[in-house]
Amino acid sequence: MAVSLKKKSSSEKLITPETQNKIPFSIIEAYKNIRTNLISVLSKTDSKVLAISSPNASEGKSTTSVNIAITMSQLNKKILILDADSRRPTIHKKIKVDNSKGCMNILAGEASLDEAIQHYNAFLDVLPAGTKVKNPSELFSSEKFDNMLEELKDRYDYIILDTPPVNPVSDALVIAQKCEAMVLVIRASVTTYDSFERAYESLKVLDVNLD
Repeated sequence: MAVSLKKKSSSEKLITPETQNKIPFSIIEAYKNIRTNLISVLSKTDSKVLAISSPNASEGKSTTSVNIAITMSQLNKKILILDADSRRPTIHKKIKVDNSKGCMNILAGEASLDEAIQHYNAFLDVLPAGTKVKNPSELFSSEKFDNMLEELKDRYDYIILDTPPVNPVSDALVIAQKCEAMVLVIRASVTTYDSFERAYESLKVLDVNLD
């Protein structure tokens, strides 16, 4: 699924109880429509794991990831948002949680899931990226990452992975193959057709579900 955002608008704000009255109704409804479509796509294959990316950096994927996670948790579904963008992690800044332990620390054998997962609200948990590593692609390719996802599936109704952008690095392509579907975020007047087509074709070659 491709999601288009307006350029530098209130779509960059998080839809929280504190900010909801300050965000245009159309933005809130747009995220609810995305939520409905995603749940429909995932339910058809009894899937739980969704990756969110963009062709390049600064196109709104992380804000989109958080807002989708928040709106899905409003259905009283148990949601985990996982920051898999270890090169430029931002989820901990947006949700304001500690980043000293996270996904990369778990994959490096330095922390457990229970030590790294933090609570945002009654239905939404956060797994930040954690300490930066030199070889994120290799860690995401590992059996340890597969095992971690399987354990998380037992704990949550849906798992949302905020991945690095597709074009600059290979991490998103590695992660996407381990997820049941992907949302590709594009920003009007920022994302070029050529960069979108390049990212789209890279994902389709790997048979990633973008429907």
